[in-house]
Amino acid sequence: MKLFRINSVWRAIRAVIAWPALLLGIYMASAFIGSFVPANNEWTPSPKGVDIFVETNGIHVSLIVPIRIAGEDLSDLIRLEQLHNPNLYGTHAMIGWGHGRVYRNAETWADVQSGDIGSAILGSDDTLLHVYHVTNPAPLINRKQFRVSEKQYRLIIRQVRASFRRNANGQSIAYPAYGSDNLFYKSVGHYSALNTCNTWVGRVLKNAGVRIGIWTPLPGGVMRWF
Repeated sequence: MKLFRINSVWRAIRAVIAWPALLLGIYMASAFIGSFVPANNEWTPSPKGVDIFVETNGIHVSLIVPIRIAGEDLSDLIRLEQLHNPNLYGTHAMIGWGHGRVYRNAETWADVQSGDIGSAILGSDDTLLHVYHVTNPAPLINRKQFRVSEKQYRLIIRQVRASFRRNANGQSIAYPAYGSDNLFYKSVGHYSALNTCNTWVGRVLKNAGVRIGIWTPLPGGVMRWF
């Protein structure tokens, strides 16, 4: 009987370790495949159009777009008066979407709390847009530039606009973020391990007809295409 109990305990321990490891392995393999299998494989950068960027900090990818160009204007949502210092209002907005608690509680990845990670994995409707003001951005090692047609750009901006949660007056809802040049905005959407900050960028580009991985939960699935 004692031997049976010991064996049962060891089986339970192995199961507790093995099942999460198996799920993680399936997740990582799926992310790898989704990152390398292209959507819109026929796409090529437009000879004329709008230059935009994707930028990563190694974990999170953001989209950088002009605030005003090609008949599109985001200044009704990303408003000058929302900044404490109007002089910091940029020519471009670097926009990332993600889990609200992670954004609010973790200015750096060293600040991330285990409870927030658990909430992000399991899923939450608490989502934010994080918008930095950028002036005349240029390509960097972690910032890739590419050109889309005006039609594709309008499709991108349509999706960006749809990601802002509005108040009763139809206005965006801004909160202070990490510094004077960036703000949080209430957003819509459900964050989870299957729908991450990086899949948001990937989906926006994919829906606009840009070549990108079919599922991009990790930053490499976006950045490798540019």
